[in-house]
Amino acid sequence: MEIFKLMQKTNTHEVVFFEEPSVSLRGVMAINNTVLGPAFAGCRIFNFGDPELAAENVLKMAYYNTYRSALLRRAFGGGGIVLCGDPQKLKNEMYFRALGVFLNKLNGKLFLVRNSGITYSDMLDIKRESNYLLGIDENYRNSGNSPVDGIVKGMIWGLKAMVRKKFGKDTLENLSFAIQGVGEVGSNLVRSLISQFKNIKIIITDIVYDKIKVLKDEYPWLTVVKPNEIFHQNTDVFISCAFNNVISKQQVDKIRAPIITSSINELFDNYEEIKGILEKKDILYVPGFVINGGEIILLQNELEGKSPQIASAQLKEVYQTTWALIQKAEEMQMSIRDVALQTAREYINQVAIIKQLK
Repeated sequence: MEIFKLMQKTNTHEVVFFEEPSVSLRGVMAINNTVLGPAFAGCRIFNFGDPELAAENVLKMAYYNTYRSALLRRAFGGGGIVLCGDPQKLKNEMYFRALGVFLNKLNGKLFLVRNSGITYSDMLDIKRESNYLLGIDENYRNSGNSPVDGIVKGMIWGLKAMVRKKFGKDTLENLSFAIQGVGEVGSNLVRSLISQFKNIKIIITDIVYDKIKVLKDEYPWLTVVKPNEIFHQNTDVFISCAFNNVISKQQVDKIRAPIITSSINELFDNYEEIKGILEKKDILYVPGFVINGGEIILLQNELEGKSPQIASAQLKEVYQTTWALIQKAEEMQMSIRDVALQTAREYINQVAIIKQLK
């Protein structure tokens, strides 16, 4: 099976397929690494037709969660959960309570965090059976520090580091942005940029018009383009908040922005093929797994019972991490992506050695 090859490639040692027929619960769970601490696992629900496609998705999620945590020096390993099926037909209280029962069997080895297709209400249903959940503390939600808020706030800090490198300034004012995908993260990113920075221009697109309409009703001055036109826009920054591996070599050729990044972990469908194009066009590319880890900072503070205000102040670490990787990549004459992966692996290996001394 291809799944074993992907397990070897991502150095993942544990994949579990689980099912509860009475509530039509079917899913795949992966734990990539727990050297730094218990795995935090984004949980998403999607109608994968092929179980191996679901497994591939969850393996990649767990892999990048490991590195996201390591780059920020947080005490989490990487995990992922994919629930298979149509959310419109499956989701109900018993469905999620059954998922909570499954979580308990892992005895704290993994904590679930909501991802695409999972709502806060769904999380409360899971909590009826399990306490191995993060991202549901009311103190954090009420203070504007939900996991999505953490991702967006961290991204803005990361964007400041990129703009400092490319344009020599620390502010995002007077810049233009092309944003692909305005779902939960993308729409909140748009709102945050507008509320914090003056004289900015934002161009948006999405395959679902209803998502665009919500933002256009709030900000009529936003420019909307068709999905295939977002790559042609003359902007300072291109940000994808769509799907992993969504951009092809042909689409990269069309991008005119000197900075490319994303909220998703891995933007390109074949990075090794695309790397040369980025270098030739002098594009500063910082992958999403470097700047989207703000939620991890908040989640660890929530797990440790710390104040949301303390956690919010720590989000500047995303800026510091991003800037350090940009500088290191320049010194080593390597891509930021490769340096980030190498840096994370080295940190995990160092912690593993220390833990063997106990």
